[in-house]
Amino acid sequence: MNDILRPELIWIEGRCYRVNDPITNVTAFQEQDLYETELPYNENDDEEDDDDEFNEITKVDNNRYFTSFHVSKHYLGSIIGKKGATVSRIGRDTRTDIKIPRHGENKDISIYGSNVSNVKAAKRRINMIVIASRMKQKSTHFISIPLNLPNIIEQFEHFKDSVLRDCSSTGLEESLFIRAEKLHLTVGVMCLMDNEERLTASKLLTEAREKCIMPLLNDYQPLQIRLKGLSYMNDDPKEINVLYGCVEEVNAPSGLLQRVVDNIVSHFYKAGFMDKVYGRDNVKMHVTLLNSKYRRQQEIDDEAISKQRKKQETFDGSQILSKFADYDFGTVELNNIYLSQRKSTGPDGYYQSTCVISCKNQ
Repeated sequence: MNDILRPELIWIEGRCYRVNDPITNVTAFQEQDLYETELPYNENDDEEDDDDEFNEITKVDNNRYFTSFHVSKHYLGSIIGKKGATVSRIGRDTRTDIKIPRHGENKDISIYGSNVSNVKAAKRRINMIVIASRMKQKSTHFISIPLNLPNIIEQFEHFKDSVLRDCSSTGLEESLFIRAEKLHLTVGVMCLMDNEERLTASKLLTEAREKCIMPLLNDYQPLQIRLKGLSYMNDDPKEINVLYGCVEEVNAPSGLLQRVVDNIVSHFYKAGFMDKVYGRDNVKMHVTLLNSKYRRQQEIDDEAISKQRKKQETFDGSQILSKFADYDFGTVELNNIYLSQRKSTGPDGYYQSTCVISCKNQ
């Protein structure tokens, strides 16, 4: 009964829709599971999006309206469906003519319809499929707040040396530690498949700055963030995958930074570019210090063994938590927020940036 009363929701172009099949997970949608059952939303918040959407639709003659928009080639197969069944169904249901670029063509999807409402409906149906497909992909980019200033790096290196010297817990080794130049507060992750999607994500981050970041930060410039204290993500401190540092505001009300990062994720979520981790409304703010994924993999000579999936080896962090529970890494100013490529390294040692926004008054 709870599933029926609280169905899965999905945001398309600033509007919220209900998924009629509550059993199907949002990351595994098929096109036939999505219906345009619109839920109430704040029309004032969505007014600008509606205007932009309408302006993208043009009248080509007395009886037809037209729009075109970019979709990464990686999602075209899901839109077309088996033997063209999905795109045909969308066209039939919305009374539109939909033209999908052929393989190798660098073109946009085009939609023709007898009125604006039909064209919008077809576009939304296609966007639903794109969003569902995107959420099934591994993340390629992430939004973060760098915490790699010299004073933080110095304290982190001291922390690492002390842990390796004073803690003899099982599984501890230097390779578990993040590189000091990459220390950051994680905001959220997403999948961006081509340059157009990267440009769109950059635009979204710039919009977020004006709409939901700076209005919160204007009275607390420059916002000071302290990296202090340790925590971990599993239940047993003797079997940890991720040990992280905690953050707090220094010159602002408690919870301000949480509101900032939550607003960013919400902005990207409503645009269909980011999902909420574990369905949480609040971002779990953390600065990764040690991660079992960083562990240096030993070479395995036996080819058969190397092909087997190895269970991720945890480490015992109980001694670290006991000795360094309130470790103070220092304070930094919130100067910039980055959209970066995962598993990359830029010229400055941080992750390769796609877009950087300033958090200072200009």
